[in-house]
Amino acid sequence: MSRGLDLSFEKGNKVEIDISGRHFHVTPALKNHVTERVKKLDKYALKLETVHVVLEVQKFLHISEIVLRGKNLRVTAKGESTDMYAAFDKTFGNIQLQLGKLHEKRRDHKARRYEAEEV
Repeated sequence: MSRGLDLSFEKGNKVEIDISGRHFHVTPALKNHVTERVKKLDKYALKLETVHVVLEVQKFLHISEIVLRGKNLRVTAKGESTDMYAAFDKTFGNIQLQLGKLHEKRRDHKARRYEAEEV
């Protein structure tokens, strides 16, 4: 179990990444893969505080769960596959979809507010 990996995004946000492994040891290559992918979440302009990644093995099934917490934000996704990297990538894709929708919703909401003020 890895605790307290602090990652700084380009905009100065500090994000704490917790990577946990259930029933197996998380390899340094897998940790590196997870941190590199989490760095890509910076483009959504959300104030993330913690990212908790749980990687689990159950017989022949690899399960990945990602929980993002931030200011007025909690997003969770879970995915499974026969390969750990594939399970994590599937889960990460789901998180990106959720954050993209949330980002669009916030951006559109602000745009409508400014349009109402101009009229």
